[in-house]
Amino acid sequence: MKKVIFLLGLSLAFTLQAETIERTPMQDYKPVANMDFAFELKTSRYSKIILDCQSFVTGMTFYQNKKVIRSIYLDAYGDCQDMHSFLQQSHNDKKPVCLEIETENNTLTVSNEAEDYCQ
Repeated sequence: MKKVIFLLGLSLAFTLQAETIERTPMQDYKPVANMDFAFELKTSRYSKIILDCQSFVTGMTFYQNKKVIRSIYLDAYGDCQDMHSFLQQSHNDKKPVCLEIETENNTLTVSNEAEDYCQ
């Protein structure tokens, strides 16, 4: 009985850990009007995501119904520029883009993983 409870607890711990990563595929990428270096990402999970490489504090802001849900700040201007280059090149080449948000640490990883992985 103790083994079953331990295994159940272990299983629950791994399930909780797995749920801290949120994945969503990027559907579109375009410049924001009247901004020189800000871009809008379209996904099915959020109504809007803005990559802002123009402001003093750069990063991504996630919106749902015009409300900010999450902000992920990028450490340096070069990080934002690298993120933009990757997203723009992937969009131009029609490659899939997967946004992986580690919700516990509020970090972001982008990759060219297929959409079925990114659900």
